[in-house]
Amino acid sequence: MRVKRFVAVIAATLLAPTMMLPATAAPAAPRASGEAVALWDADFSPQMAPVECETWRLDERGFCAADDARNGVELGLKFQTARDLLVTGVRVYRVDLGTVTGSLWDVDGNRLATGTFAPAATTGWQDLTFAKPVAISPGRTYVASYYSPATRYAFAYGYFREQLVRGPVTALRGVADDPNGVHCYDVATQCESFPIRSFRDSTYWVTPIWQNPPGEAVPPQTVPAPPSDVRPPVVRHSSPTNGARRVGLRRSVTITFSEVIRSTLLTSANVRLLRKGQRKPVPVRLTYDERRARLTIDPVRRLEPSTTYRIVIATRVVDVAGNRLDQDPGQNGDQQATWRFRTR
Repeated sequence: MRVKRFVAVIAATLLAPTMMLPATAAPAAPRASGEAVALWDADFSPQMAPVECETWRLDERGFCAADDARNGVELGLKFQTARDLLVTGVRVYRVDLGTVTGSLWDVDGNRLATGTFAPAATTGWQDLTFAKPVAISPGRTYVASYYSPATRYAFAYGYFREQLVRGPVTALRGVADDPNGVHCYDVATQCESFPIRSFRDSTYWVTPIWQNPPGEAVPPQTVPAPPSDVRPPVVRHSSPTNGARRVGLRRSVTITFSEVIRSTLLTSANVRLLRKGQRKPVPVRLTYDERRARLTIDPVRRLEPSTTYRIVIATRVVDVAGNRLDQDPGQNGDQQATWRFRTR
């Protein structure tokens, strides 16, 4: 999976960093009253379909599994608690069978606890127990994560388009300025191992484990409904085409998307016609035909002769399912659609 990235800037009250603690690892245990609880039980399976994995494989337990063939990646989940709580460790669905580490962070990137999972013989859920529980508080955001040195991991696109709640713990819904399902590749020096980037609101099947008070019923496991559409829209056709020459001075520009776009986001801020050498967009009128997913751009004034123009469609444009435009999914980060033409 070519995971996409963008930096999330988060304002929050921070928990003071504590000493990082050693930990022990064990196969994931079933939940019980007064014992450890996680967002997903040790026997949970999303029962995904092969088509949801796109270019990656579906494993025998119903998880999409990626082998990214890079130098390692930290994968995490942002969460909050509604009450004071003790986090005792992390639970991970293992795909990397080597030596994997798990961590708990505050939102400022301070590692509060860490430990090493034992090597695993097969894929599956595994628990890591910190040497000492970590106290967390309401109103603050934390990150539970694990590091895969082989860059092999399980995932599900679009999972955090909705929040996930179990008892006092909420895995946050991803939004543009504060995504969930976060990661950091070894090659990304900007994040320095703290997972802050995101791609398509994905889950990487890592969860905090917390202590359920003795005598209190274990809260039921809830799982968001799987999204029906997780593919990003693209510009499928444009006229004039990229690199076209001798374009008429009164020519309209037409764009056909791969699917229906939310018309409210087809604005002059997200769709721009730029004259070469000018930063200010050319004034245009925008007309959208939803049935054909076709946008027409009409310049208010005649274009200049022998001049190069550029069309830019921002990634803020989304389809009806909320997927952001990504003109080249093979590149890092959501890619805007852009092309040039020259007038006669």
